[in-house]
Amino acid sequence: MNVYTTHTYQDWEQTPEHKRPETLKKIVAVYKASTDFRVALVAMKYFLAENEAVSRKKLLRSRKFTVSQKETTPSGNEITREKTGLRNVEIEGNRAYSRFFYRIVTQENQHLLSNGVTIGDVGDIPGDVIKKRLGPGFDTTLQQIGEKALIHGACWGYWNYDHLETVEAAKDHLSGFVALVDEETSAPRVGVQFWQIAANRPLYVRLFEEDGVTVYRADKNGNLFVHRPKRPYIVRTSTDAAGTQVIGTANYSALPLIPLYANPEKRTEFDNSIKSKVDMYDRILSDFGDNLDRANDVYWVLNNFGGSTADICEMIEQIEKIRAVVNISDGVGGGSTAQPHTIEVPYMARQTALELLEKAIYEDAMAMHLKEITGGSLTNVAIKAATTNLDLKCDRYEWQVYTFVQSLLRLVGIETEVISFVRKALVNQSETVADIATMREDIDQETALRLNPYIMPDEIEDILERTAAERYTGSARYPPTDTEEVTDDEQDDESSGDDRAEDA
Repeated sequence: MNVYTTHTYQDWEQTPEHKRPETLKKIVAVYKASTDFRVALVAMKYFLAENEAVSRKKLLRSRKFTVSQKETTPSGNEITREKTGLRNVEIEGNRAYSRFFYRIVTQENQHLLSNGVTIGDVGDIPGDVIKKRLGPGFDTTLQQIGEKALIHGACWGYWNYDHLETVEAAKDHLSGFVALVDEETSAPRVGVQFWQIAANRPLYVRLFEEDGVTVYRADKNGNLFVHRPKRPYIVRTSTDAAGTQVIGTANYSALPLIPLYANPEKRTEFDNSIKSKVDMYDRILSDFGDNLDRANDVYWVLNNFGGSTADICEMIEQIEKIRAVVNISDGVGGGSTAQPHTIEVPYMARQTALELLEKAIYEDAMAMHLKEITGGSLTNVAIKAATTNLDLKCDRYEWQVYTFVQSLLRLVGIETEVISFVRKALVNQSETVADIATMREDIDQETALRLNPYIMPDEIEDILERTAAERYTGSARYPPTDTEEVTDDEQDDESSGDDRAEDA
């Protein structure tokens, strides 16, 4: 998703007020016709397992047809003659769709964002308090924005007073979003969101400017008019018996729309290297299904059965239904015979090609291929080696998410660099627990609990408290020592016994 430059912020500022609706309509039309918008929609189709190359796949089949023609005899009578022939027609064959791009995007996005974002303390403000200011469900919304960014190349977060909303660059062929950037800084200064619920329904355009938001609507002729006048982003109201009154308005220091890019190139992760291999994989699998259909079950070769060419064509047309082939003569002049036959579909070459393509797709996408770690010794070293490329790719993605969160915090008045992400880790838990036991003498109990993959972080404090209580009460888990306390009376009795023993 490259930067849209057909119209810029400077162009918009120079547009007279009465011409802005017409300009908005033109911006929407140009963006919808752009390569970026088209590529984003194609990427979304593959994410939903709607491979366009397979969808266009057709098979040519010969079909018998009969034509009736009227002829006039020399005597002047009209007769009807039927003529038969063959023609090629296109039919739909098997269409096998894969979900490679879905797995690639989900793996990258959730590897980085499944555990949410962690914000450190800023001065006297605790990090968890800052996180709450970003609104309920912030981590979930961030994951949604990240997923769409990886698919389309960019996705936008709209800070709507106290919560974050997702604004997609290409929702469908009728809806999307485009930003007008500053020619000097390349920063987005105006946002244009457009949508239609159906082609026969009116177009809506929401215009985001630094001093407020305006909503336009198209009339029956397609011309835009102001549907809701411009209003500030922050409107404070007071409600009493007399009704609701506006007591104050305000705007942000910058446009409250923040871009999250999939990578520094601002392009979709569904590039040509992935698309070409996915298309080839699906076509091979689809063609293999067609071959299996044609070779299904047993067919019969019928020898020395007479018939015209048209009869044979009709038989070929019906072969997939009756599983039979007519052979007019076997050349030996014998009697009629019927022999069963089967077709063996070659699959080794296809299987090899599919395996090579699958491996190449994961390598080009820098994704983790589970087949590489599902056999042999699943040690943590082997798992880490298999996820190295995914971690490297997520490093680049993390730069973009970090910038997004930092820009959002800056918009709400918080400046910080203490932003981190806990990545989803795949580990051999039994091996990890064995390692903890080995180094138990060198670490305290709390550290051991935090390293233990079977224990959740929110359980640690409760475990420590219960452990301390068990030690204090001398439970069966921590039995008291063999040393017994002796009272003063018992000490006196023992002393008296010793004295009596001496007297004796």
